[in-house]
Amino acid sequence: MITHAAYVHDETASLLPYVGAGILVASDIQVARTVGRISQEMDPLVLLAVALSVRAVREGQVCLLLDQIAGSLNSAYPQQSGAVLPALPTVQVWVKHLSTSRVVQVSSQAISAMPRPLVLEGNRLYLDRYWHYEVVLARQLLLRAQTDGGLFDRDLLNNELFEDSFGSAERGDPQRLAVYRALTHRLTVISGGPGTGKTRTIAQLLRQVNVLAVREGRSLVSALAAPTATAAKRMTLALHREGEAEERVAGTTSMTYGLQATTLHRLLGANPFRGFAYNRQNLLPHDLVVVDEASMVSLPLFARLLEALRPDASLVLVGDPFQLESVEAGAVLGDIVGSTFVDRPIGPMSDAIVHLEKQHRFKERSRVAEFADAIRNGQTDEAIRILSSNDSADLEWINDEHGSEVLYRRAAVNAIEVIEAARRGDSKAALENLLELKIICATRHGQKGVLHWSSRIEQLVRSRHPEYIGEHDWYVGRPIIVNRNDYLNHLFNGDAGVVVDLGKPVAVFSEVAEVRSVPLARLRDIETWWAMTIHKSQGSEFDSVIVSLPEPPSPVLSRELLYTAVTRAKRSVSIVASEESLRAAIGHPSERSSGLSNRLWGLSK
Repeated sequence: MITHAAYVHDETASLLPYVGAGILVASDIQVARTVGRISQEMDPLVLLAVALSVRAVREGQVCLLLDQIAGSLNSAYPQQSGAVLPALPTVQVWVKHLSTSRVVQVSSQAISAMPRPLVLEGNRLYLDRYWHYEVVLARQLLLRAQTDGGLFDRDLLNNELFEDSFGSAERGDPQRLAVYRALTHRLTVISGGPGTGKTRTIAQLLRQVNVLAVREGRSLVSALAAPTATAAKRMTLALHREGEAEERVAGTTSMTYGLQATTLHRLLGANPFRGFAYNRQNLLPHDLVVVDEASMVSLPLFARLLEALRPDASLVLVGDPFQLESVEAGAVLGDIVGSTFVDRPIGPMSDAIVHLEKQHRFKERSRVAEFADAIRNGQTDEAIRILSSNDSADLEWINDEHGSEVLYRRAAVNAIEVIEAARRGDSKAALENLLELKIICATRHGQKGVLHWSSRIEQLVRSRHPEYIGEHDWYVGRPIIVNRNDYLNHLFNGDAGVVVDLGKPVAVFSEVAEVRSVPLARLRDIETWWAMTIHKSQGSEFDSVIVSLPEPPSPVLSRELLYTAVTRAKRSVSIVASEESLRAAIGHPSERSSGLSNRLWGLSK
């Protein structure tokens, strides 16, 4: 078997202990070797910094914190392999080596005529590209936050549209304040957890934009976007539901009908060969861009979006900064919002951020809401106390095998309901039943992973109804989820459907106002969807969820992972985890190294 050590050459031999400890992999080594050979830089400390910087981006970090890297390596890999790591230098020594290296640009010095692969800024070491992304994004956000003016003059927003003055609105409904801010400024950040009215706020914003544009005789172009195709589809569906509710109340045609959200990549005209069609030389034509699920947007994509916006366009970012971050580098929404939930710091970004905190999804004094708040605030003992109280039908804790068997059977009952609806050709009922209960797991493999749950559910269904699930994968009632964008069939990563008997087995998927069928022979890269990973569930909603966590030590356990899982539920949550797993998750907040908070707020992170 070829190991990563096979890729360590003489010039990078000093990195071998880090390979043996599982810290560095082949790609990290090869980048360091290539940089060293091209530049003739053979300093082991510089080559180690290159490799660790590549690793940092691979793990979602924007930069390498030189003053923290020793502690993070020792805590993440405590004698994992028996390898003895060399003692890392002091920050002062490392900075001295880096600042005199031909492969490092020191940001405080004059910019070199020749680009260099690394940028050193204080104790933060960046790959050059990510330093530029961060600088561009910070500059654009601050410029927009500090520039007066927006889509409409404040004088237009009179009592007919807003029941009282802006001064009163500031002290009143935060949803209305968010709409006002978005109409009159070039940057608005709407943050809030699930059920706090973010979608309703977007719908009201779009309605007001249309009303005011008609009044002024203007034609404004708006765009709705999200980081993934699935999130864009869910945004469209949610706005459609808001439109239906508006029609029932007002008796008029909603202006949210017909609006279609797209992915940020499509909005920017991404092309795998030519990059983005819209950029700083070719700006987007839109007057208003609303980005939902902004917590999932990576630093590079955020920077590309800000570069491509017209200076006079308005940008609205919507999301929950406590959810899981992008799978790529950065935690941009969290950096933008910073600590404003706690102490409302004064700074150029302060007025741009509106928090929606009132919970509309759960009933008053909901145990699920209390549990989610305890997770979000890192209150481990309080979270365990809430779970242990066992005084609510909407929250239960299963930490033994007998309880797990009860949940397996409950999931099997739901699966039988899905299969029976699919067998009688009722596509709508089958899809609706799929959303009543969903198992979401931290991992794919293992005793508490996705594959185990799916297999156990199918075994139980087969034991009760052998005719429902045979040996063939494509049984009627099989729920499926798409794993890769399929442009031919207009299916995207995360889209979920079910196999239904419509004279012959076909796969059906929910669209905005209809159910669409796709022949089974045309489907590619799909898997069974009785259970899913927490990462893939982000942005989804289910009536009830079963959250399954592995035993520690597991590198995936984090506070954000558990919070995201729990907040997928609209009604009830069942937690399948040991107390040790829960404590490990809640006590481990995800921290991504970047300098964006410092650039926006003057705060280190």
